[in-house]
Formats: sequence, C-alpha cells, structure tokens
Amino acid sequence: MWIYGISNGIRNDLLHPNEFIRGATLRFLCKVKEPELLEPLVPSARQCLEHRHAYVRKNAVLAIQSVYLHSEHLIPDAPELIQTFLQTESDNTCRRNAFASLGAISHAKALEYLNSVFDDIANTDELTQLVLIEFIRKDAILNSGNKVGF
Repeated sequence: MWIYGISNGIRNDLLHPNEFIRGATLRFLCKVKEPELLEPLVPSARQCLEHRHAYVRKNAVLAIQSVYLHSEHLIPDAPELIQTFLQTESDNTCRRNAFASLGAISHAKALEYLNSVFDDIANTDELTQLVLIEFIRKDAILNSGNKVGF
C-alpha cells in the first residue's frame, strides 16, 4: 500500500506542468532500481519523451535507459522507442542523450542509426560528434571489420 502512495506522488511529478519538476523527477527515476516502484511510472516517463521542453525530453531518454537496464521486462521496446525518438528529435542535447542511451542498451540499433547518418556526422554539433566518435571507438574494438569503414 505504501508503494502505491510513493509511486503516485512520483507519477504526479512526472506529469507536473512545470518542466523543471518533471526533469528533476526523471533524473530521480534514473536512480530508482525497484521494479515494483518503476512499473506504474513507465507510461508517464514514456509520455515525457513528447514534452515540448528539451530539458524534459533529454531526461526522459535517460530515465527510459535506466529502467530498461535495471528492469528490461518493464519496457521491452526501449531500443525501438529511443531509435524512433532519435530519428524525429531536433534538439542536439536530446539527440546526444538518445544516441548515448541507444548505444548503452542496443549496440546493433545504435550501429544501424550511425550507418544511416554517417555522411552527416561532420554537420552535427560537437557534443553529438563526441558521442558518435566514442561509439565508433567502442565498435571498432568489438567489430574490427567495421574499423576500416569508419
């Protein structure tokens, strides 16, 4: 019963009209490891991916990643969700967080996305380039065949 009260309070903060409260709550959600507490919060966290403020969206991506890494069964479609988000997002910070999250939860999906935008890497912002280069470096260690292509 007490877990319902806690999760209801957190859910209310995830749906709060103030974007700072939403973002801070999403950051808190990244630290929560209990599946019983996370389960009722997943739909609200997913909804935050579509919020109008980039601060909320960039923290929502990190929260989705955290939930997936600790309780994969709660959000089994997280790699596809983040990949779709990455393809439609226009904010550079959100894109950077989304690619970093995608690389952490699904190397194959991140590699697929990287191959689709490989020719445009020079036109992206510096922080996104750093995340892409870090992923390429890690991929070159895992898949030496891709090293030549990059």
